[in-house]
Amino acid sequence: MEVTIAVSFLYIYERAAKIWVKDNCVVVESEKEHLKRTLPIEGVESVIIFGEASLSSSCVKHFMERDINLTWLSSRGKFFGRLESTRNVNIHRQRRQFACGEDDKFCLALGKKIVTAKVKNQITILRRYQRNRMETSVAKSIDDMVKLLPGLERVDNKEVLMGIEGIAARNYYQGLSALVGPEFAFHSRNRQPPRDPFNSLLSFAYTLLMYDVYTAAVNRGLNPYASFLHSIRKGHPALCSDLMEEWRAVLADSLALYVTSKGIIKQDHFDAPNHDGGVYLNTEASKAYIAEYEKKVRGRSHYLTYVDYSVSFRRAIEMQCQCLAKAVEEGDPDAYHPVVIR
Repeated sequence: MEVTIAVSFLYIYERAAKIWVKDNCVVVESEKEHLKRTLPIEGVESVIIFGEASLSSSCVKHFMERDINLTWLSSRGKFFGRLESTRNVNIHRQRRQFACGEDDKFCLALGKKIVTAKVKNQITILRRYQRNRMETSVAKSIDDMVKLLPGLERVDNKEVLMGIEGIAARNYYQGLSALVGPEFAFHSRNRQPPRDPFNSLLSFAYTLLMYDVYTAAVNRGLNPYASFLHSIRKGHPALCSDLMEEWRAVLADSLALYVTSKGIIKQDHFDAPNHDGGVYLNTEASKAYIAEYEKKVRGRSHYLTYVDYSVSFRRAIEMQCQCLAKAVEEGDPDAYHPVVIR
């Protein structure tokens, strides 16, 4: 039975799985293997389906009543759609969000905070992994990125801001590629589709992170498609791209480095290149990778500056969405405090 349960997140890989609710429990049945998995519905917050699975209308009703959202992805991680209740829709907050999105000063000030935090976190990740790879130097990449930080403080329009962010990203991925073992070597970031195993791991982790952020944003009454930093486009949750930036290196890039350095994911865990040239994890390896992602986001830290206690990374993402909601309602970008790791 290709099902993974991670605290409140239920991942379903079984292509012909049937899902229903009985006696306050979620039941997942594999017709192929003639197996059932049962878990209390009170412990389920989100269901992520890879590939095909069928749900009864009664099951969907139970999920909507309990505010359990459903996300459908292809077996390769491509997003198909999402089903969620409307109880968290806050039109008053969204109207403020739309207004702030039209305020160039608000968008620039918030964007500078987010991009600066992203670059600082990327620098920290390079420094951390450099310590364990003394035979490899990423000092130039780090130095070049550090030199960009003063410019981020002085920038006076979003186009220049994103230009500096792009330069920092090129330096960062150059450094990251030097830290990856030779069997996972890559030369640059590529996507849609990812054309080598390490880029495949990055893309998969970004997909998982995207929908963690999506859930947190929606639960805080924010519109996931109305952004401040990234350009809006049809069908793209651009606000989630904004909110992901400070977390990419912290949660996704470091995860890819970890699983490859520890041998959790190996070269033979990837299928042969797809017809479009894309490289993807096989099903069993995907399960292992998601399990490691869940361990990561459930880990606790003290990175939030506005609380004096540790929280899980998933909880921190939720609190950051609430922090952004406060900034939106007050019309004050300084009310948002991005995460900067140490």
